[in-house]
Amino acid sequence: MRTDRLPRLPAWLWLVLANTALWPLWLWSARRLSDGSDDPYGIVALGALLLVLWRERTGFVEAPRLGWLLAAVALAVSAVLGQGFWPPLPRAALGVLAVLCVAMALRGAGQPRLAWFGLGLLALPLLSSLQFYLGYPLRVLTAEASVWLLRGGGLEAARQGSALEVGGQLVMVDAPCSGIQMAWVAYFTAFASAAWLRLPDRLLLRRIPLLGALVLVGNILRNSLLVLQETGRLGWPGWMHEGIGLLVFVAVCALVLRFVGAGVWQPAPLPVRALAVATAGIWQLSLALVFVGLGGWPLVQGQAEPAQPLVRSHEWPQHFAGRELRPLALSPVELQFAAQFPGAIGRFSDGERVISLRHVTRPTRKLHPAADCFRGLGYRIAAQALERRVAASGVQRCFVAEGPGGPLRVCEYIEDAAGASFSDHSAWYWSALAGESRGPWLAVTTAQPLP
Repeated sequence: MRTDRLPRLPAWLWLVLANTALWPLWLWSARRLSDGSDDPYGIVALGALLLVLWRERTGFVEAPRLGWLLAAVALAVSAVLGQGFWPPLPRAALGVLAVLCVAMALRGAGQPRLAWFGLGLLALPLLSSLQFYLGYPLRVLTAEASVWLLRGGGLEAARQGSALEVGGQLVMVDAPCSGIQMAWVAYFTAFASAAWLRLPDRLLLRRIPLLGALVLVGNILRNSLLVLQETGRLGWPGWMHEGIGLLVFVAVCALVLRFVGAGVWQPAPLPVRALAVATAGIWQLSLALVFVGLGGWPLVQGQAEPAQPLVRSHEWPQHFAGRELRPLALSPVELQFAAQFPGAIGRFSDGERVISLRHVTRPTRKLHPAADCFRGLGYRIAAQALERRVAASGVQRCFVAEGPGGPLRVCEYIEDAAGASFSDHSAWYWSALAGESRGPWLAVTTAQPLP
């Protein structure tokens, strides 16, 4: 049989094959975006990417380029076979790159590359992980810059970790003040507008680094205004807290749009369908079979290696804050989480509160903030604030969780072997990673019903 007579697959089928091969990663991403533990911004980026690809479909070449297809297969193989070696998020990123390499294999003249890859990566559930790893360093940077601005305005201001003390008032620089959400919106605006305008990759590449500086300046200004608002020095109504953030967001996005489209350049016209160098039919059939095999591999693995429950024991304290602890059974959600948690989990009652204790011996991303867990259970988080711990040094993060069963007042902190405590999980992670805080560590979360 002559291989050049094998039928060549249509362009759209390659995208279907690549996405089908990576279905477990898309299922994980969908669950992560919809379970409340992460902000579902990625849905917007995915919608923008699909819209752009649909608009550009008439310019795709009829025969895919072999080099890009080989790169897509290599990335897809790494994403699928990396299960058990890499966390889901890096594997999902490889999967996105694989699908976009297929799009590059079909890309016509004048169609952008960098903007497509940017939108694809922003479609992933990134925000909670970015907050965990980068939230504290960015909040420290923002708080330090705000201190200098406030001092320049004649106020007494000092930074305590990522918090600010202004005139004796302790103000929390919380997760939104890290600027990660603003950075996501700014880069989404840049990539989406560049993809729609078909901005040349070389121009977008030059402008991307300056977007970070724009976001940083905007975030410092927003944080300084919010501190003045929270300490009562502006005298504005309470709703201006959200209003300040919204106004700065809009201003930053408007500047990004102006910046991305600046300069003299000619947008590429909508390309017409062209014929690239044809990939041999045998190559196309072989690579298509690889994608099909990757799609079935997780099903085979799921049958061969059933999940084994992970049980860990730990000697828990019998008293907490002067009150006797009574052990409680872990909930089904906690049991499922404990199977993957690199430590021990205990649940207790002191007669008034439910107390959850988590014991770990190394820095880990799986020591989630309590707010993420409550959001995942359908609770709405409000009234977040820092409070000084009673009869102990340090502060704790408290909030109100409103949901099934009525509102709860939740407080949490992490304590190390020397007795130092952390109210911020990102701060604890970096301190533990740098060796400044020694383990083992005990994460304490208390939940008390509100009347």
